[in-house]
Amino acid sequence: MDQVTYQASETAAARDVRELRTRGERMLELATRAYCEQHYDFARLLTQLATEVFAHARDVEESDSLRAAPIARRLRPRQR
Repeated sequence: MDQVTYQASETAAARDVRELRTRGERMLELATRAYCEQHYDFARLLTQLATEVFAHARDVEESDSLRAAPIARRLRPRQR
């Protein structure tokens, strides 16, 4: 039963990441259109929002991969 729950949450996280990235891409498309129509403030705002959405998608993806990682890997310090 635990495996089924884990798989369901894993696919939910992957689906969330996919949705966030799709929305970010749409925002960038709108930003491009706004820029072409010389609405530079809106283009800049949409670009900033898309950047935040992509960062959030990355955070969700990383938190999901950390949750799925073995405990030994979670405790190991990050190398830069």
